[in-house]
Amino acid sequence: GPYAPPALALSFSVLRGRIFGLIGPNGAGKSSTIRMLMGLSRPDSGSVRVFGEEAMRMERATRQRIGYLSEQSVEDHGLPLSGLLRYHSAFFPTWDWDCVDELVRRIAVPRDRPLDEMRAGQRRRCELVLTLAHDPDLLVLDDPTVGLDATVRRDFLWAALELARDDGKTIVFTSHVLHDVERIVDTVAILRDGRIAANDELDALLGRTKRVVLLGAAEADVPALDGELSRTSRGSDLILVTERFDDALERRLRRQHEAVVENLNLEELFCEHASVGETVEETAEESR
Repeated sequence: GPYAPPALALSFSVLRGRIFGLIGPNGAGKSSTIRMLMGLSRPDSGSVRVFGEEAMRMERATRQRIGYLSEQSVEDHGLPLSGLLRYHSAFFPTWDWDCVDELVRRIAVPRDRPLDEMRAGQRRRCELVLTLAHDPDLLVLDDPTVGLDATVRRDFLWAALELARDDGKTIVFTSHVLHDVERIVDTVAILRDGRIAANDELDALLGRTKRVVLLGAAEADVPALDGELSRTSRGSDLILVTERFDDALERRLRRQHEAVVENLNLEELFCEHASVGETVEETAEESR
């Protein structure tokens, strides 16, 4: 039957000047969240506010403070960047050609070659110029590197990151490639079935989510831990993952067991939070 998006019940905020990563399995609600953030769909209850205004009722001047780049390429690929920029400039009263010229120079893309004659990575960089040309305060990058190889993906993201950080822009970034998310975001939220499973500074989230291997421990001997995400047996060892690891917990475990504490990367943390099933496996595979 037709796809039915999950019911969303979530709350988060993005601080000015931060890079916020929104991740989750396919169907978790990322696209629906972005649509509400952009004022393209209305929440059944609650509110979505951007720059202090209701997203569905943003003034035109407020909307012009947002730059949006999705996985879908822009239309009119038969035109060169110079023609596309002239077309876009008509919609922005504060358009500054000097700033646009500097942007084109910094991102290093040709002005006069039709986009459909360019390689995918160069075309994406031109689309980034179009997204940034009106100098938005908020940049929404919705899975913008789909189909790009690893080197091109990295170059594109670093170009976006450098420009945004230099100018103090706020970024909301979604991607299936979790290595990219881990590389650039300050804060991350993990969506699961339309709800926030985790939301914090990336360093804090990784700092308190640990894999603990208890050597020679039987499952029955270890009660459930606070914040326990999973437990599995491997040979004679018990492996626990908790999102509330701290020094006190480590001391308590080591009083009774020989323990090895291991760090997780974002992909491993994501897989712990995400629902077990085919969607998770596909998403994790895409991120490799």
